[in-house]
Amino acid sequence: MKRSAIIVCVLVCVAAASGQIAPGKVFWRGMVDDKVQLVIKGLTVETKTISGRAMEAGDFSFTAPLPRDNVKVSALRKDGRGTVAVVQQPDSSNDFTAIVEISDSRGGAADHLIEISW
Repeated sequence: MKRSAIIVCVLVCVAAASGQIAPGKVFWRGMVDDKVQLVIKGLTVETKTISGRAMEAGDFSFTAPLPRDNVKVSALRKDGRGTVAVVQQPDSSNDFTAIVEISDSRGGAADHLIEISW
């Protein structure tokens, strides 16, 4: 038992020393009427209406903060209509801020669920 605890501790220390970043996700649910951008930094998501009617900010839930490091962000539409795209990857030039754009050009507002991973 003691030996396996030491092995686990060594593996954790090696992973931390090698600079590996733990994967994480944020789930966002909200209403979109045309085009919205989700601005993600750390443990915050700011909802910006680009076009269409401004809606309430939506709800979000993180599994881990977006790291202050170069990571590749991807976005998946789990529910809703239209398209979802990552328009800005986090890096030092943008203070490690990711931007995801949701475009829904069909008439009227609709509920969306977006999964954003890194």
